[in-house]
Amino acid sequence: MNQEQFKIIAKKYAENECNDAEKRDVETFLEEMQHRANMDIVLLSDKKGQKMADAVYAARTKIRKKTLSVKIKRVAAVLVLAIGIGFLIKQSLVPGQVVQITNRGEKKEIILQDGSIVVLNRNSSISYPETFGETRNIKLTGEAYFKVKRNPEKPFIVSMHDMTLKVLGTSFNINSYSENPTKVSVLTGTVALNAYSGQQVILTKNQQADFKNAVFNVTKEQSREKIAWVDNIIILKQTTLAETAKILENWYNVDIVFEDTQLEKLIINGKFKEEKLDNVLASIAFVKKIKIDYLTKNKIIIRRDTTNY
Repeated sequence: MNQEQFKIIAKKYAENECNDAEKRDVETFLEEMQHRANMDIVLLSDKKGQKMADAVYAARTKIRKKTLSVKIKRVAAVLVLAIGIGFLIKQSLVPGQVVQITNRGEKKEIILQDGSIVVLNRNSSISYPETFGETRNIKLTGEAYFKVKRNPEKPFIVSMHDMTLKVLGTSFNINSYSENPTKVSVLTGTVALNAYSGQQVILTKNQQADFKNAVFNVTKEQSREKIAWVDNIIILKQTTLAETAKILENWYNVDIVFEDTQLEKLIINGKFKEEKLDNVLASIAFVKKIKIDYLTKNKIIIRRDTTNY
């Protein structure tokens, strides 16, 4: 989502004219902001925006820390979203902390101050210090590909909702959305995984770990496929329709529901490179003999195709 799109959606949200998907995106973004209590908003190269930020922050401090009125939410939405991608969010409790967020339908590449590269997938976020200390600490929610600059003196540590990952210099992919077990794939080098429940495992090149039911399941295959999303490629490999729906929701900024929960368990395989959503859904519908209906532009329902019975 580019800056102009941000402005349009922010204005629509403030005027109560956005659709359900747009409203959810705005409020998800604001909830992420509120989740990190006592935030200061620091805008880059925008004096007018800074004055607006100060006004919103001053108004917000008059109400409870973790509660925003509808009016303040809308003002904050217009302010923050109109700025576009060029902003930093600092936590007053942790000075110098940067938060980077992607919405559904977008990804971004981030170069950290040590030269490491992070490609943040859709509907994901990372937070990290502006300046690293003795360690390079990153907090991740969602999915990201990391290409870490080697520095044995400063270990690189990624924290997720169920584990931490430690590395000196390597490249790897982490899929760690909060509702699912974390999956780690190593492309080069070696990483150490430490689950908060106590389990540990070491991964090397082309090894993957799926942390499910408090146990690491380690496999070995070409990890390059795990970062196909960086090149705008969707790879479905023994993937359930429920998992596929989540992927498509993040990629195309839509909502997908199932008329029959049994359909969620169907398994699909496929590969799509920069395909339109309609083409992806049409292929899945043809292979699995299901029917795709659009309830609105951004809301889709998957049904059984009764014409096949």
